[in-house]
This record gives sequence, structure tokens and C-alpha cells, in this order.
Amino acid sequence: MAWSSRLFLRKSLSALTTFLMLSSAAFAQQKTVIEFWHYFGGDHVNLIKEFIAEFQAKNPDIEIKQVFQGRPNELSQKLQSAFATTPANNPVLATVYENWTSDYVAKGLMDPVQNYIEGPDGFSKEEQEDFVKGFREANTWNGKWTTMPFNKSIYLLYANMDRLKKAGITTAPRTLSELRDAIIKCTESDGKRIKTYGIGVQPQSEAFTTLYFASGGDLLDAGGNPAFNNELGVSVLKFWQDLQYPDKHLYVDSNYMDAPFGNEQIAMFIYSSASFPYVQRSVGNRFEWIVAPVPGMEGKEPRYVMQGTNLGIFANRSEAERKAAWRFVKFLVQRENCVRWAMRTGYMPIRYSMLEDPKMKEFLASNPRYAVAASLVVQNKGKQEPSIAVWEGVRQDLGRMVDDVLNRKADPAKVLADTAKRASERIARARQMEERNKK
Repeated sequence: MAWSSRLFLRKSLSALTTFLMLSSAAFAQQKTVIEFWHYFGGDHVNLIKEFIAEFQAKNPDIEIKQVFQGRPNELSQKLQSAFATTPANNPVLATVYENWTSDYVAKGLMDPVQNYIEGPDGFSKEEQEDFVKGFREANTWNGKWTTMPFNKSIYLLYANMDRLKKAGITTAPRTLSELRDAIIKCTESDGKRIKTYGIGVQPQSEAFTTLYFASGGDLLDAGGNPAFNNELGVSVLKFWQDLQYPDKHLYVDSNYMDAPFGNEQIAMFIYSSASFPYVQRSVGNRFEWIVAPVPGMEGKEPRYVMQGTNLGIFANRSEAERKAAWRFVKFLVQRENCVRWAMRTGYMPIRYSMLEDPKMKEFLASNPRYAVAASLVVQNKGKQEPSIAVWEGVRQDLGRMVDDVLNRKADPAKVLADTAKRASERIARARQMEERNKK
């Protein structure tokens, strides 16, 4: 080949390489990079990574960086710190609880998902109504659907049926009187020490709220003021205290109950459906165990405590980031992905149509415990705790109240009144601050 031809070829190749490099750089610059903060670990985060890989393959113009931020309280603290910096360095997307969202909404930090749901890349009316009504309502602020439900669980009664049958009980307790009877009959002693307690109880707020909701109670009235200082509230606290004093029928411990349940130290406990995989590992095949609705007072309309976080998009990020975040949120809550998430994690259905999916039908048939929990959700039997920003503090007050009743034999009526008073003061201070901020 002539020297001039080789020179021409080298120059052409060099020009082509430069062109490809510039094109690649330009393409990279076109990618929208978003951060997603969460608190998922273990298999949960592995599935999140799978979702991200699948989403990015279909959306090569978006890159998602998922960031584990520790436990929920750590995630909350890191979000607050990120908002407080100048300029703010928060992500565009995060898992958020309702009471966090109330604070963010008040500060103008949320970009409501309704802005996208009703847009060209949104959901039809039929698709919107496919999301469980209770979740839609719990994710609505100021009349706008603000956050998207995601990982949800419901509280249930876990029962060792072998132990109950040994005590002459063939079905799970349905009322508080039946629960009391079962707890007493399932508490077994050798005369020196208790071998099996009737039930395990964590001295936390849920020991109160689960029975209170199941008995038709409301934590706040229509005006947003504490409504739990009543006869029902006292009855719930006395229910637990009377089983602890003078004779102990309760295994009281702040740790999770799957281990004592698995080793048959307790016959029953109340906890969320999120505990399914842990209980299964703890119990193995040693005995038959079931789950059932949390017992309540006979004749009352029961509701069951729902917990878990939602997906929130923050308004202070660029429009490109927010639109990309919405596309990812929409991908995550597609029915087939919701089914995968539920089957892999044990979290509850967030869409009614999930129960029509063939894979989900097969899963429900082979997982009767999950089916019990899911049926309560789709029947709209779940109930969220109040979403006001100060509720986390109230929840801690309720936890101390339960601890005082169980471990220090506090007078139920007095400690309930004191807790309601503190809750009223918290709410009043929050309202005063909100009014000052408006001026």
C-alpha cells in the first residue's frame, strides 16, 4: 500500500475513533442519573437490584443508584440532614413513612405522584382504582395522591396450633375473651418455673394499637386530637396487665418473637406479616403454626394495623430527575413486578388485580398464611396509624405507656390519661409552629 494511502487510512481511523469517543461521551451526558435511598437489606435489596437492572435495560437513558441507608430511623435522619445542607443533597427518590411525608409536604418538599399519574405517562382511572383503597387514601395529602404505596405489612396473631390443641382449643381466638382464655390455658408451669407462656408481648406501642384497632378504636378524632383516652383504651391496657399480675402469663421482651415462638417458649404472639420468613426459619417443621386476624372486642368493627413505607419523589431535584424517578416508580408498581415483590418478600398486595395473576394464585394456594393476611388487605380491613408529622413522638409515648403497664404495674387509667395529655401537647406545639411558619 502506498505511503499516502496508509497515511489517509490512519487519519481516517483516528477521526473515526475521535468521533466514537465524542459520541460515547455525548450519550453518557444524556443519561439521567438518579439516587434511590432505602432501608432494604438481604433478599429484599437483591430483588431491588434485579428490578433496577431490568429497568435500565429497557430505559438506557436512565441510571439508578440505589443507596442503603440503614434502619428506617437512620434513613429519616439522613434525609433530614440532606435537606438541611446548602445546597440540599437529598436524593430524588426514597422510601418514606406517612408521618415523614406530612413533614415534607408542609415544607413543600414533595412532588406528588398525581402530577405524573394524570400525565401522558400515567395511569388510567381504572388502573388508579386498582390500587388498594386504603393505601390510596393513606398516600393522599391535601387532596393529592402524593406518594406511591410499596412495601406494606399487616399485623396478625401467630399461633402454635399444636400447643393450642393440647390445651383443648381447636381454632385461633377471635375475641379478646377467647384470647384471654387461650393465653391462660397455654401457660404451662412445672411448679417452679414457667415452661411455656401463653403469649409473647413486646412492650411497644403496637401491643396497644393492635388490640385497640381490632376493637374498633380510633387514635385521633375528626379534629385531629387524641381520642384513645377512653374506656376502650383502659380495657386494652387492663387486658394485658391482668394477664401479667399477679400470675404471669406473658413473656415480655423487647426483642422479636420469632425465636421464642420457634423454641416453644411462647404459644402465640402478635406481629406484622413481615415476620413470615423469620418465623418459618425458626419453626421449621417442629409444629403446626397458623396466622389469624388480631382478636378484638366482640360486636366491634375490627381494623388491623398496617405498616410499611411508600415511594416518594422530592420536588427540589431537576425536572429530568423527577421524570426519571416517576418512570422507575411506575415500573416498580406494574402488576407483574408487584407480584414478584410480594412473593419474594412476603409484603402485602398493593393492587387488587395482583390476586388475579396466575403466579399469585398459585402462591396463595400454597401459602395459606399469606392468603389470610392478603385477604384482610384487599377487603380494606387494614388501618394506618395517623400520618401527622409528630406521630413518631406519640408512638414512643405509647410504647412507654405499655412498658409501664407491663413492667411497672402502672395504673392503666392514669398512664393512659397522661399519655393522651402528652400527645395533645405535641400536636398543639406542632400546630403552633405551623401557624408561625405561615406568617
